[in-house]
Amino acid sequence: MSATAYQTALTDQVQAATSDARRVLDQAAERKGSTLHNRVADPWLCAQAQGLTDALHAGAVRACHHLAHAPGVGHAAVWRPGLIVCADCTPALTPTTKEDSTCDRCRHHANPIHAGLMIVGPILLGYGLCRSCATETGLATSGGDCRG
Repeated sequence: MSATAYQTALTDQVQAATSDARRVLDQAAERKGSTLHNRVADPWLCAQAQGLTDALHAGAVRACHHLAHAPGVGHAAVWRPGLIVCADCTPALTPTTKEDSTCDRCRHHANPIHAGLMIVGPILLGYGLCRSCATETGLATSGGDCRG
């Protein structure tokens, strides 16, 4: 396969994986009755996406072996930087009990934590926010109800 054909095939696979990631997110939102935001405006969320992208480009990310052969939907978490896994390996992203009740943005202990998910190309990036941070980022109403 020529270099151009390989690059075209790889680009097609990344685009397909990105579409699959969006479908997974759409289905999750539908199950939860959540509203999806098509544009990330919060600086902290943008910084998380940029940090993941920078780490990928720098080769500073470990991926499960299932993602080694072709682009597919990856799963990552703010609380586990540097790790991307396939759907079958998501238990590797399970936070510790302490981390599970810590806001990823302000790092304060909180109950409840509002779970969030955003798409970074073909990667679903999970994060958890306290009520205050979820409200500040626009991901929850002032009453604390999560919008997606």
